[in-house]
Amino acid sequence: MKPGNTPLVEFPCLAPAGTRLFAKLEWFNPTGSIKDRAAWFMFHNALESRKLKSGQPMIEATSGNTGIGLARLALLHGHPMVVCLPNTATEERKSLLRAYGAELIEVEGGPNGAIAHATELVEAGEGHMLYQYGNRWNVYSHFFGTALEIINDWPLDQPPTHFFGAYGTGGTLTGVSRGLVRSWDGIRIHSVEPFVDDPIGGMRSQSDPFQPPVADLSLVTDRHEVHSATAAEMVAETMREEGQFIGTSSGAVLHAAVDVLSREGGIAIAILPDAGWKYLSGPPWSG
Repeated sequence: MKPGNTPLVEFPCLAPAGTRLFAKLEWFNPTGSIKDRAAWFMFHNALESRKLKSGQPMIEATSGNTGIGLARLALLHGHPMVVCLPNTATEERKSLLRAYGAELIEVEGGPNGAIAHATELVEAGEGHMLYQYGNRWNVYSHFFGTALEIINDWPLDQPPTHFFGAYGTGGTLTGVSRGLVRSWDGIRIHSVEPFVDDPIGGMRSQSDPFQPPVADLSLVTDRHEVHSATAAEMVAETMREEGQFIGTSSGAVLHAAVDVLSREGGIAIAILPDAGWKYLSGPPWSG
């Protein structure tokens, strides 16, 4: 099953009066997140270009979702999978990785620590890393996939005025913004990020010393920093108002979108990276 063709739905209850808010629900991908898109494109390009040899072990640094998407593909195609991830990753993500047959190496130091450890393994000849943070096929998956789907599925005669996306590897923001500005001149591109000292799983701050090589934020017009508690509050509000249980990064994206619409009006698109069921073992649901 190839990822993509996820639904674009309207959130009328969250949209402030006089505005419209549409959300692209990325948990409809095979392993439940937007990262299935990049995983598919990176993996199949590596196979076709013979950078990844038959049966060769795969290594990836991830906060969870990309690793889950790659572990699925590794299992289907007969590749051992080693995933380096922060020791703060939720138990649901770890369990899914193990279910897909991946070997987990939990490291300290957050996503940057995971990257450093995975790089050491590759340098020691332990396997091939697709390296989502610097792989151009991460961007292509959103330029040729996500952006085109949004454009083709857009239900209104008026163009959207705002696009909101989470900043993680930069693949989503880079690829989608490049696609959307070709069809909708003047659309504002909003990067949604955590505060550097208040992380949200799967997201990255532009204030972090490490910036992914794949990220090109030249088309970003607005930047929004969101606290983790605020993102969690929007998760709860979205469940109450729209009946959708979203992940915390999706909560951050929706918070920024609703805030801008309430102040400026307009028509917004928000990409929601995943649902909330991978976060149930963490706060605030863990008690």
